[in-house]
Parts: sequence; structure tokens; C-alpha cells
Amino acid sequence: MGLISLFVNILMLTVPLYMLQIFDRVLTSRSTETLVFLTIAAVGALIVFGVLDMLRNHIMIGVGTWVEHRLGPEAVERSVGVQLLQRGYGSQSLRDIAQVRQFLSSPSIFSLFDAPWVPIYLAVIWLLHPLLGTIALIAAILLFILALVNELATRKVQRAANESWGTAVRQTESALRNAHVIEAMGLMPGVLRRWLDGSRESLRLQQLTSERGGLLIAISKSMRLIVQALILGAGAYLVIQLEISPGTMIAGSIILSRALQPVEAAIGTWKQLLGARAAYTRLRTFFGQPPVRVSEIQLPTPQGYLSAESVTFIPPGGSRPAVLGVSFRLTPGEVLAVIGPSAAGKSTLARLIVGSWKPYSGTVRLDGADVFTWERTDFGQHVGYMPQEIELFEGTVAENIARLNGADEDLIVDAAQKAGAHEMILRLADGYRTQIGESGYTLSGGQRQRIALARALFRSPRLIVLDEPNSNLDSDGEDCLIRAIEEARRGGSTMVLVAHRPRFVSMADKVLVLRDGSVEMFGPRDEVLPRILRPVPVAADPPKPSLGAPGR
Repeated sequence: MGLISLFVNILMLTVPLYMLQIFDRVLTSRSTETLVFLTIAAVGALIVFGVLDMLRNHIMIGVGTWVEHRLGPEAVERSVGVQLLQRGYGSQSLRDIAQVRQFLSSPSIFSLFDAPWVPIYLAVIWLLHPLLGTIALIAAILLFILALVNELATRKVQRAANESWGTAVRQTESALRNAHVIEAMGLMPGVLRRWLDGSRESLRLQQLTSERGGLLIAISKSMRLIVQALILGAGAYLVIQLEISPGTMIAGSIILSRALQPVEAAIGTWKQLLGARAAYTRLRTFFGQPPVRVSEIQLPTPQGYLSAESVTFIPPGGSRPAVLGVSFRLTPGEVLAVIGPSAAGKSTLARLIVGSWKPYSGTVRLDGADVFTWERTDFGQHVGYMPQEIELFEGTVAENIARLNGADEDLIVDAAQKAGAHEMILRLADGYRTQIGESGYTLSGGQRQRIALARALFRSPRLIVLDEPNSNLDSDGEDCLIRAIEEARRGGSTMVLVAHRPRFVSMADKVLVLRDGSVEMFGPRDEVLPRILRPVPVAADPPKPSLGAPGR
């Protein structure tokens, strides 16, 4: 790119040199042959210039595309890990990559490539005459000072505007995910107030940035025109004094315009430059963080031996353990019921079992291997997970059940039948090809839960973790769920059920009772359940206080 920019900027001198020769040679000699030769040479040089400039533009578009292709997949993987740790950056990395790509692919980038050639153009003008060179040097210095003032005047304000806008957008996105609550409880005034507060501040800062930038752009344009007039005036004076030729005067004016163009272009595109630089800084920080998973290994298909060894987990940003010293062992085909009051750590333990989070201490193992360091694509083929909060992906019902991978339709239908969802899916508008998600068909809570259960049962995984799988199911749905659990058990799958209802707890081989993140009880179902269901003796009513005054 540097070599191409070298030739592009050299060829930029074609027009001023052509003008110089026209005035100093052709007009004085009245030679048509010289004019034709110079014109052919100039046109040829300008054609080469156009080809090289087009090639430079094509290369930068390719570089921008390469950046997105190179960083995009890693950004998506890291964003998933960041979202798991609730660091709050998430998909912003993809927007930052797109912003950097757009800047690299835009004409604005060439002002940076051409800026190093400004001193060379100034030197050429100086060689034409020191007075012209002095005027050009002063003009360049003043424009550089304007660029610096533009940086100091807009950088902090632009950053504050972006932060204010980001906050307003995040709050609105959070509100939109609860649209039914907004409508039911009349929360629209509060949502609008928060949006207006954030957007009003962002717009105020954006307006301030634009006003400052616009003022400096207007000053730079006026200054360039003034300098253009001054150098023509100085050139005319030197022509009168017979120190330079008219061709030199015209050439100096054209070269000055070319010398100041990169600086003026940089000032004009300063907002885009600031945005791209901020995106690049965020990306450096994002990719500079250690990955969530340092090493991953591929292992053979597990049999289903699951164990937790003194597992402790402290949530990101928290100080108290959500899970503290949990241990248990399961063999293939066993079902573990995890029960306990709200905020006992049940869902956290489920996420640790499937390897979404890394324990603060201790290890969860499947067939003796740490589930967190297991290569995720390989591990996911052997695991079915249904979280408490059901999230389906944008796409068809079949794609959701098949985990976004192309799969045999028989396998998809088999998973749906196991989950008791087949008949329900056939009643949808387009059956298994029904589009669901934010822009698709709206499903009820029970329908979403059945499809999520089918996704968890897809390809009969060796480990199945279901977090409150019956929370939105009716009695028919619960019957289908029980049959699915029994069939998975007969198939040798190890299962972990986070449940409350006794009907599901009674299906378990072992029961784990959590309270405040710690194991209160663990053991075979027939030993633990009687202790849980044992009636608590009611204390006798205390004697009523006497209505008489004390001491009477």
C-alpha cells in the first residue's frame, strides 16, 4: 500500500508539471509537436494514476473485508463467553468490527495515507520559490493546528455522546424484551422518559460535536481559499519581478492545493476517524482479555459418569458464593433431582454441570474429564440442556430442534415425539418449517418449553440437564415430560432435574437439597424424601399477656 501511495502521489504532480510546461515551453515556442507529446504523456500518466487509485481503493476494501472475516468468528465466540460472565460488552464487538471495516473501506482512510506526502509537496513548492514555500508552510502549520484543535474540542464530547446513546439503547432494548409488562402495567411513560433523557443528552452532545467540527471545517475551507489567493498573488508579484514564470505560478497554486488536501480531508472526516479509533480501542481491550476457556480438548463419547468435587462458584461481580462445596456422583442412567428454596443456587449448579461457567474451585467431571475444558462443539453433541429461561433462536422450528445444524428430518421428528411436541408442531402454520423468534411466529410458554425440551433430547445425549422443565406445561405436557425422562433413563442417559413438584422428585434415583448454595441433604430418594416431607411439630401458643397492669 505504501508503494502504491508513493506512485499515486508522484502522479498527482502530473497536472501542475503539465501546466508548467504549457506556459514555459509550448506557449513560448508555439510548438504543436511539443503540445501533442506533453498532452499524450499527461493523459497516459493520469490513466496510470486512475488505475493505481482504483487498485488502492480495491485493496482497502479487501482489507476491511478480511478484517471482518478474520475477527468476526472469534468475536462471536468471545462474545458468548463475555455474555456468560455478564461483562456487558457482548455483541458490541461485532458493531465495532463493522465500524472499523467501513472506515478502512471508505475514502477517508486515504487522507491518512496521503498525509506523509505533505512535506514533500511543500518541499517542491519551496524549490519553485522560497516565498511560495513559506506561504505554503505557514498554511500547512495552521491547518495542522486546526486539526489538533478539532481533536481536543470533539474527542471527549464525542465519547460522552456515544456512552449516553449506548445507555439509552440498552435501556430501551431491555424494556422491549418486556413489552407485555409495559402494556399490562402502563409503564410506557417511564420507558419514554428514560429514553428521552438518554437520547436528549446524546443529541445535545452530538450537536455540540457537530457544531464545533463544522466551525473548524468552515475555517479550514476559508483558510485554504485565502492561501490559494495569497499564493497566486505572491506568484503574480514574482512574475512581475521576473523571478518566476507564469507556469511556475500556476504550478505552485495547484501543488499547494494538493498539499493541503489530506489535512483538510482529515478535518472533514474527523468524526468518522474518531469513531473508528474508539472502536479499534474497544476491540484491542476486548481481544486483549484472556479467553474464557484457555484450553479445550476433544474426548471420546462419554458413558455418563457425572461427578461434582467440592464445587464452589462466585458470580461475576459478587462476593458471596452462589454454590459452596457441592459434591455428588452419578452413574449412567441415574436421575438426580436438585431441589431447594428460591436463590438456593440450583440454576447456577445446572450451568456449572453443563460447563457454561468455570467453578471458582472444585471440578465438575463427565467420565473423569473436566466439563469446562472439553471442546464445546464436541461436548455439546453429548449434552442436552434446557435452561429455566427458554430462549429459542431466530429460524425454523426444525432448525431450533436440530441446534442450528442441518440434520436428518427423522432425527428432528424423533426428538419432537420424545418431547411430546410433534402434534403441537404440526398444528403450527408451516409445521416444522414455521419461522419463530423475534420476527417470526409467536409461541406460548408451553410451546416454547416443548420445543426446548425436544432440542435437549435431540440425538439422545448422554447427559441431560433440565432446569424447571415443567414450569409452563399443562397436565398433558407433564405426562409427555415424564415419559421422555423415563425413556432417556432406559437409554442410559444421566439426568439432572431442577424441580419443585413431588411428582418429578419421586422419579429421581437421588435427591440433592440446596440451601444458600450449600448441600443440606444428599442421598438416595427413599432416604432423603421422608426427611424432607417429615411434618414439623407445631409449637404451642404462648400464654396471652395479662390485661392487668404489671405489679397489680
